[in-house]
Amino acid sequence: MGTGLNQGFHLADYTIFVGVLGISLSIGLYHAVTGGRQRTTKEFLMADRRMKTVPVALSILVSFVSGILVLGTPAEMYTHGTQLFMRTVGYCVACVLSGLLFVPLFFYLKVTSSFEYLEQRYDSKVLKLIGTTSMLIGNMFYMGLVIYAPATALEAATGFNVWASVVASGVIATVYTALGGLKAVIWTDVFQAGVMVTGMLVIVIKGVVEVGGLERMWNINKEGGRLIFFNFDPDPTQRLSFWSAVFGGTFSTLSIFGIGQTSVQRFCTLPTLAQAKRAVYLNIPFLIVVNVLSSLVGLVIYAHYADLKCDPLRSKAINNANQLVPFYVIDVLNVPGLPGAFLAVLFSGALSSLSSSLNSAVAVTWQDILRYFFTKTSERNRALINKFLVVFYGLLGISMAFIARLLGGHVLWASLSFAGATMGPTLGIFLLGALVPFANSKGAICGILVSSGFSLWLSIGAFVVGPHRSTLPTSTEGCSSPFNTSGFADDFRENLTQFFSGNLSQFGHKQLSLESSTKMNLVDFSGTSDGTASELGRSAHTSQIHSFLGLTKMYEISFLWYCAIGCLMAMVIGIFVSLITKSEGERKTDPHLLIPVFYHICCCLPKHKREKMLRTKFIRSGLSETSGKEHQSNLDLKADGLPIDIASAKDEDLAEQDSGFKDDKLSTSVESVETTNTINTNF
Repeated sequence: MGTGLNQGFHLADYTIFVGVLGISLSIGLYHAVTGGRQRTTKEFLMADRRMKTVPVALSILVSFVSGILVLGTPAEMYTHGTQLFMRTVGYCVACVLSGLLFVPLFFYLKVTSSFEYLEQRYDSKVLKLIGTTSMLIGNMFYMGLVIYAPATALEAATGFNVWASVVASGVIATVYTALGGLKAVIWTDVFQAGVMVTGMLVIVIKGVVEVGGLERMWNINKEGGRLIFFNFDPDPTQRLSFWSAVFGGTFSTLSIFGIGQTSVQRFCTLPTLAQAKRAVYLNIPFLIVVNVLSSLVGLVIYAHYADLKCDPLRSKAINNANQLVPFYVIDVLNVPGLPGAFLAVLFSGALSSLSSSLNSAVAVTWQDILRYFFTKTSERNRALINKFLVVFYGLLGISMAFIARLLGGHVLWASLSFAGATMGPTLGIFLLGALVPFANSKGAICGILVSSGFSLWLSIGAFVVGPHRSTLPTSTEGCSSPFNTSGFADDFRENLTQFFSGNLSQFGHKQLSLESSTKMNLVDFSGTSDGTASELGRSAHTSQIHSFLGLTKMYEISFLWYCAIGCLMAMVIGIFVSLITKSEGERKTDPHLLIPVFYHICCCLPKHKREKMLRTKFIRSGLSETSGKEHQSNLDLKADGLPIDIASAKDEDLAEQDSGFKDDKLSTSVESVETTNTINTNF
């Protein structure tokens, strides 16, 4: 072990760090031996659909935010200011839209995989497999990276072998996910959410005290030009603006909270629609809290080094902005317990993201692919197969961590480019199916393929050209004497260099979260405040090649617009192709697979007016007016938080136990039972 072990890490640090890992593992063991002991796929993948609201809300939260919260957001505040904080507005808007539109749509379909909707809506297994495959590939990259990142930090801080750390964290997450199923994942997420928030809060409080108070910290950032909230420049090539942060953030977050497998799987574990909506809405205050804390961490770090007039980036004390938070913790807050708490925060984010990725990947693999091959297998054996799938994906994630070590930033770039290229188009085909009744599978397939190709090309072009390299100015006037750092900090800095120079802070939510569409632009910072000559030179040659094609300006479009562009392109192409390929023999779209936009827009109308609108919708859909009235009555009960019809639920449970996840084309008898209770309930 290096010198860092003796000089920086104390008994308190080890106690905190090991305690966090031990508690996470024990939660999984507890759920493996309690309740139904994970003997059915319904319990293992969906927690028997009997979870509580707050735990599910917190699980959605920590699945959404990860390494980007701990490392990327503070780095962004330090180098580019607070404009990105306005994405919080987009987060809140997306949560509201998800609760109003997508939660009712998925909840009453009783899906396990969000991609089941695509098959039911478009009557196309091909489209479902396209969505499933893209999700699994993104997960494959993400799991390896999310394991490797904190392992590198632990090696830097303690000298603990990185591969031992990779294997340990990978095994811990795999074991408690395989043993405890989704229940263990959700309750572990609750604990890890507390660790992450507490850790950041401690860093903020201690940092504010060190810099001389909250007011002084704020004033230093104001003088340094970091407080930028309302840049209303409409130019889409601006790296950040109010519009790109709010609208781009809305589209990106909607692709996570609205249709993302992790979120859909979680809010569908709740027994009533009211609870499912509440779980999504609770993320509004939760997201505000974590975004405020992570932003304050960045402002505190800037205030400290601006007061010293010694930027650790420009002075080469660190080699990349992604090292700012860990360097600050060691350089300034190096008191017993704090380094361990910081590493616990990093590993909590990694474990929550990894376990969520594992569980979601297994759910999608089983529900969309494997269950068709095991229709005659007993329920207990199907649950066992799912547990083996967790182990398989866990080993795959550990293997990807080893590959990340060998290939460095290339793996990161590939994963971010792929995720950014598919996130928007995937949202587009879901919205196309839910909002456009005449959309068909041909239009959806063309839409997702063309828009994904365009988005990937845009991502690659922007990465190669490399726009938006400049950062806000800093000072090195006070750097005549060395930093007051120990050999521990020196070891920390040296060990972090290799991986963090590959832009670690791009890690986000599950499915690479909101900022997965940023590629390398968000945090590909140089060691200077205005970009290095090598970076400028790297983009100059490519700019000459593309200038005659007029592509350089396109590559300068802000990364925050990528998801919106991909989504809208998929919808426009899908509508166009659907119109020209529409045939008279196509089956009519079931109303319960559509989102009644006008019904929600007219929510302020008197109740009898909306009921009339609902009955009219049913009549136009080929159903009787009586059915519409009965449906409205059921809807009113469910809006009050009452559970779904008990008899129907029991029939469904028995059907699942007897046939075990039958083909999505349900038999006539089951369809007749569920028609009254689920048809059009998203109204």
